Amino acid sequence: MRTFVVVALAAMLLSGCGSMPDLQRNTLFGTAAGIGVGALVGSATVGGPAAVAVGAAIGGATGGAIASLIRPPACYFRNKRGELWQVPCEDPRVRAEACFVGGTPVTLQKVSCPWAGKRRGTS
Repeated sequence: MRTFVVVALAAMLLSGCGSMPDLQRNTLFGTAAGIGVGALVGSATVGGPAAVAVGAAIGGATGGAIASLIRPPACYFRNKRGELWQVPCEDPRVRAEACFVGGTPVTLQKVSCPWAGKRRGTS
């Protein structure tokens, strides 16, 4: 019965991840991997349920934090009002003042807008 519950919970976890955004999915998998590794380390070093629980907690927090920092670069543009918007990299913006690429709004690098001067619907 215990195996069935574990398998059912794992199936629900994995089937629900398909609709998650990449950042949340990476954080969830990093937390799960950290819990597993932390529990193994706690079990191997000291042993006992308290060591396993502490290792799982520390590993889960560390794995989730590291996984939330890993993300692919995104595209941003700044409009005439100075607002910074994250957009799909394939989506042309007609009135972009400047275009940027980076992992977070803090680490942006300015790039030339590939669609500068083009109007939507023309090539």
